Amino acid sequence: MQGEFRLRRMVGGIGHAADVAVAVEAADRDEIDVSPDAFAWLRDVYGPRAVIDRPVNDRLVAEAVEGVRYALARLGEAGGYKVTVTKIVDLPVDTGDGDVKVAAAHAVCIALGVRLEPPPRLTTDGATSQP
Repeated sequence: MQGEFRLRRMVGGIGHAADVAVAVEAADRDEIDVSPDAFAWLRDVYGPRAVIDRPVNDRLVAEAVEGVRYALARLGEAGGYKVTVTKIVDLPVDTGDGDVKVAAAHAVCIALGVRLEPPPRLTTDGATSQP
């Protein structure tokens, strides 16, 4: 199952943007991986010699993993899922703290065809996936 969420929102006059794509499959327990190609889109945009190992990547990967964990923890189903984050796209001006987390949680929901209650959301203090 595949899911992708493109976050583009204005909250309190502040732009929030991030794209996250995931691949989900059934597993005995929850497992989260991040593809080594999660930032390969940079080469598509900036050319084949573009630097894709940026200092910000570690923070974005951590947020994506947090967002996946948020979604999986709220499913309330027996068993588990293996989730592979296949793409993480940030926009230097509009991707703030928490934006990738929210996008990742929504991407998992799309892949599984579920809606979380409460859903991941944005606040005027920044992006958050906490109710």
